[in-house]
Amino acid sequence: MAKVTRKLVTEIIFFSSILIIVNLIFDYVEMKKLIQSTYDEFLAQISMTASSYFDADKIDKYISEGDESTEYKDAFDHLHMLTQTMNASFIYLIKPDLPDCGEKTYVFNTVNNNLLNKYHPYPAGFREKSSDSSAQRYKKIMEQGIPIVDYDYFSHVGARARISMPVKNSSGETVAIVCVEHKLDDISRILHRYVRADMIYGPIAGIFFVILISFFLSRHFIRPIIDITKETDSFISQNAHFSGKLQEIHTKDEIETLARAIYKMGIDLQEYIKNLMQITSEKERISVELAVATGIQDGMLPKNFSPYQEHPEVELFASMVPAKEVGGDFYDFFFSDSHTLWLVIGDVSGKGIPAAMFMVVSKALIKNYAMQKFSPGEVLTRTNAQLSTENPQGLFVTTWIARIDLETGEMIFSNAGHNAPIIYNDGKLTFLREVSGIMLAALDNTQYKEHKVQLAKYSGLFIYTDGVTEATDTDHQLFGEEQLFNVISKFPENTEITSRVLIEKVSSEIEKFKKGAAQFDDITMLSFMLKELDDSGNTKTRVFDADDKYLDEVLAFAKSSVKTELSPETDNKIDLAVEEIFVNIAHYAYKDGNGKVKIVSQLKDNPERLCIEFSDQGVPFNPLEKPDPDITLSAEERNIGGLGIFLTKKFMDKVEYRFENGSNILYIEKKL
Repeated sequence: MAKVTRKLVTEIIFFSSILIIVNLIFDYVEMKKLIQSTYDEFLAQISMTASSYFDADKIDKYISEGDESTEYKDAFDHLHMLTQTMNASFIYLIKPDLPDCGEKTYVFNTVNNNLLNKYHPYPAGFREKSSDSSAQRYKKIMEQGIPIVDYDYFSHVGARARISMPVKNSSGETVAIVCVEHKLDDISRILHRYVRADMIYGPIAGIFFVILISFFLSRHFIRPIIDITKETDSFISQNAHFSGKLQEIHTKDEIETLARAIYKMGIDLQEYIKNLMQITSEKERISVELAVATGIQDGMLPKNFSPYQEHPEVELFASMVPAKEVGGDFYDFFFSDSHTLWLVIGDVSGKGIPAAMFMVVSKALIKNYAMQKFSPGEVLTRTNAQLSTENPQGLFVTTWIARIDLETGEMIFSNAGHNAPIIYNDGKLTFLREVSGIMLAALDNTQYKEHKVQLAKYSGLFIYTDGVTEATDTDHQLFGEEQLFNVISKFPENTEITSRVLIEKVSSEIEKFKKGAAQFDDITMLSFMLKELDDSGNTKTRVFDADDKYLDEVLAFAKSSVKTELSPETDNKIDLAVEEIFVNIAHYAYKDGNGKVKIVSQLKDNPERLCIEFSDQGVPFNPLEKPDPDITLSAEERNIGGLGIFLTKKFMDKVEYRFENGSNILYIEKKL
């Protein structure tokens, strides 16, 4: 071989080798830049989404309460779902110890399910020392408030990318750091495969250059490589878009394959980024809408259940369990004046946010008209007219509403297509199946009829939506009205049962019936019990725990039926008698110290006198049988005890005792 040929061949091989190496390094660097620029935005989106799931002002509260807090659990569940959805390795929130950040406290720590055999999430409050590099990174973030993204292509767990994002509170202070780690296995394999391909096929291409010299070198290698290099650079500089030159490469060798692979990888990466942005945006939008709707719905439903200081005769409890994040059911109860109680329950057609918004409007209209002193039928009529005016979604709502006069026991109710409640009255349990009107917002200009029921002592109502009777088991069988009636029929005989216990029992029976089947409709229940009648305000009844810590409440209640101001002398005498009787019951009636005292306060006329009756089921004891103390003796000479009941007999106009149906009953009377 001639020297020139050898020199040319040597130079071609040398420069071809250099070209291959340079191209390999350039492509590797550019691909890494491409990957990193793409993942920078990707990881930033995930970290911002993660930050939206918790309140930066409550970092210390999350650490202290952990799983005991419902809010913490909700945030953790959202972070865990984000970890799985985005296929992240970890998402965790830490609070570094300032100023050197040598230690950190975990707030949230979620691990991809695929890594749970290798890693276990740390609980809230777990403390751990930071490595020197981590401490420096944390310190920089806490001081400067800027995110840091780092990549490791050769770690012991494989290629990975990580972002450390500052978390700022409402005052703009950096209080924690959220970290997201994502494995780069697929991208790393493509990158390494590309490097290996260049290293293997580069020398082969060089041999062809030697054989074909300039023609093959120019046409089949140099220009395609340059085109690939330019397209790679163009892909980065033009926001992940190709100009089309890669598709024009037809060398029919590995270079064309490489061009097609890079082109396909770029197109796939474009689609991946596009889908990721759409999914992230949609999830954020849905999350915000659901959070708003859930907050509105939860805030609209009353939570202040009985007992009420002003109305001890009322027992109330309600519950609403939506089938989805938000529901269309609602309940309400409120007083329009001192003795008028309203009960409302409704079920909006449809589910989700539209139904929840329609529920808010319906509930507000009903309460507004009720507070204006309209009757139940008029309330439904006016609400229907208002809802029917603008209802583009075609929604409607079934509603049952009642107005109860607690002084007389008169209940007036009206029904707009709702399920018939169950009523217990005068010793009978039955469905309240009166004529019902059409549901609200279904037909304009509808008039709703009213019905009247006279409630007696120990009467009750159980109002519900069709989610109760239409709950289904795994065989698609309905819970039904009959089974509901059978559950409730076990309770009316027991006058000590509470509304809360009744609803909890029905809920438990529904869950047992379902046998794990999914819930398809909102389940809403409202229970009302009338323990006593007010007798036009002259008679009041209340049951207290036999504990003298309730003495102040007992003293106030004993005189609650009195309408006029008492003289100081009369007031003091009544207080002394009530205190003596209640304290004696609290201390001596029940051996184990636990029991109840029923107190009836009644104002009688002609002449006007206050009558108070105490009853307990403790040890039978008649305090009136005890001989009166000799008050002529000095305090040192008298036996201890007996003075309180003696003064009670002196101060009261009448004091009587009887033992009846297992109860001690002590009656006192004072003329006013």
